[in-house]
Amino acid sequence: MFSATQISKAQFLDKARQAREERRGLKERERAAVQIQALVRRFLCRCRLQREIRKEVDDFFDAGGPGPVKRTALSIFRTARKLLFVFRMQEDKERFEKLCRCILASMDAENDPKVWYVSLALSKELMLLWIKQVKAVLWLSCEFLKLLKPDILQDSKLVNLHLTMLVTFTDTSTWKILRGKGEALRPAMSHICANIMGHLNQKGFYSVLQVGPCSPSRCSQCLVLRASRQCRCSPVRGCKY
Repeated sequence: MFSATQISKAQFLDKARQAREERRGLKERERAAVQIQALVRRFLCRCRLQREIRKEVDDFFDAGGPGPVKRTALSIFRTARKLLFVFRMQEDKERFEKLCRCILASMDAENDPKVWYVSLALSKELMLLWIKQVKAVLWLSCEFLKLLKPDILQDSKLVNLHLTMLVTFTDTSTWKILRGKGEALRPAMSHICANIMGHLNQKGFYSVLQVGPCSPSRCSQCLVLRASRQCRCSPVRGCKY
């Protein structure tokens, strides 16, 4: 009888233990299900947000039709922030090319400070964000240059685009905002260029730009001429500067 009581007690304890394990397992499964659902919802939300942002970027570039459209520097800045937030090399390649062309077009505008992309460097609220954005954009241009082959016609056009971006924002000589009375701003702007150039150097700027026999690491003048399609360096003798 005593033995039967012990067996009954052992069975009771075993059933209680099994019940606890089942409840613990159920809670763990519920917790795992909640985590999976949260991850899926976050993924779907992120995908939806990325689609919306990319659509806004596309709408910005498509606005006004195929002809030249003057866009304010601030609108370009905001669009660039959106694109950089969701940027993926393969998916956003064409968008980034449009952004570069849009920025360069703004720099070529005549007598319109609100259009010049570089004018945001004069804003106390936006200057640091603008510098950070320029650094990010220029380094992406460097990343694309790594993948491009200058001997291919289409790639050579893109090489010129990205080199022009690099030349434009590492040298103040073409900045129309510095003409006339703006000449007083040149030292400050040159300092910003030096800051940007230092950032690019730290990330490997010159090693990226070694295209063919002309090596910008040996000659900055050659880089400028390449961007303006005036490079006359010999493929045999190399860079002449």
